[in-house]
Amino acid sequence: MATYIMRRDRIPEYRVPGKRLGRNITHDSRSLLYLVAERYSVANVLWPRNIPILDQGDVGSCTGNAETGALGSGPLYAALPAGHPALDESLALRLYSAAEVIDGDGPYPPNDNGSSGLSVSQAAKAAGFISGYQHATTLAAMQSALQAAPVIIGINWYDSFDSPAADGLITISRNAEVRGGHEVLVRGVDFAAGQFHADNSWGSSWGVAGSFLIGFDTMSRLLSEDGDCTAPVPLSVQPPQPTPAPVVTHPDRDFGHDPQMLAWAAADHIGGNAYAAHAYLAWRAERGYR
Repeated sequence: MATYIMRRDRIPEYRVPGKRLGRNITHDSRSLLYLVAERYSVANVLWPRNIPILDQGDVGSCTGNAETGALGSGPLYAALPAGHPALDESLALRLYSAAEVIDGDGPYPPNDNGSSGLSVSQAAKAAGFISGYQHATTLAAMQSALQAAPVIIGINWYDSFDSPAADGLITISRNAEVRGGHEVLVRGVDFAAGQFHADNSWGSSWGVAGSFLIGFDTMSRLLSEDGDCTAPVPLSVQPPQPTPAPVVTHPDRDFGHDPQMLAWAAADHIGGNAYAAHAYLAWRAERGYR
């Protein structure tokens, strides 16, 4: 049986009325087999959104809202099966509930413990809305993923993000603190401006008609802080196939494809894959190391 490492962490949330969060960390070492390849040629893109901005209200369903927003945008929307349910708050809650069940915390209601981009993507695939999903662990890979379709990101949400600038840009201000974890939809990238175009799930009165901007530097930092980017694959595209884990060679030992050793190698600055580093930390924690 293949060995894999799962890490789940709940991110404490300081609640603000009308600005609920709800993203938790779920990192699975098997995700290393489904990474988005970085492209040499990338261009500006802004995928059209075909459904209104959603509002999660006082429920921690941001993962379901982000996934539903993705399904309602670009090629993901065009590939949905005929007779699919309305892409509204009801569907967002259904996907969130299914994701909570996958996490072992559901369903919603009555439980409302948050979820992750990985789990809600699993729920969307099981519901027949997407053919699969991949993962982008670097800024360049995220930019590459956006060439094909919108993505969802799970990030630390700083309190300074609650009030974007007039143009919708969010920044980590001096003395800003993490208010919790949030999942949002990213539909576009502008290389000249160095920004991503994203949609929130707090209604159209927030930000710029419910949308906002994230600078490349800010996004890079958020990815480094246990952030993740999940790229849903439209039904019109063949499901992604696993690729072999990279072989990491140490001067003294060849670790082959053993995920625990690959994780150790990444943390020891050989390979440097973010998911492997997370897996390494989980592996150490399970064995009582600090």
